[in-house]
Amino acid sequence: MGLVLLGRRRAGKSSLGDLILGRSEFERGKKTTRCVKRFGWVDGVRLALVDTPGWSRFGLADARLVKQEILRSVMLTPFGCNLFLLVIPVDSFSKRDGRIIEKYLGVLGDMVWSHTLVLFTWGDELIGRSIEKHIQKTGEALQGILRKCGHRYHVVNSKCTEDFTQVTELLNILKQMCARTALTPANTASNTSVKHNLRLG
Repeated sequence: MGLVLLGRRRAGKSSLGDLILGRSEFERGKKTTRCVKRFGWVDGVRLALVDTPGWSRFGLADARLVKQEILRSVMLTPFGCNLFLLVIPVDSFSKRDGRIIEKYLGVLGDMVWSHTLVLFTWGDELIGRSIEKHIQKTGEALQGILRKCGHRYHVVNSKCTEDFTQVTELLNILKQMCARTALTPANTASNTSVKHNLRLG
């Protein structure tokens, strides 16, 4: 199973990758400028995780480079069931955040949404509230993104690394997604299209 981690800078993608693999594999606290791929066996599933550079809400990231690396991430995933984890921290979420997500995921084509799960990080910030309450309170911008993803979401607390049940629950959701997509690749743009887009830069 191939998993591509997408999200803004400092969303917790690298920490999430470590949590899923159960070990330290990605460089936390350091800006990811190129795709990084790591492998591991988790609950009997062979995983290929691809961490991607994060986009910036404030123009601090090179938008062209981020788009190129998002396209390249598809080329790094193995043949089989490939899914995208859209990493969103449990904090404020504006209409602008929603538009930025649509812009960057849009480089992969419209079908990317059917292969995407929203993964909420910083679960400890909920402080007793349910993720459903958070979604309701945050408003339409976040709810619109969730609708595009078929209301598929999960929440994790990357600080609580000893609680592996949250990873097991995530994998169960991802296995169901794979079953629904009949184990087809999530290369929503064909390899040829991706290569063409990479050449265009």
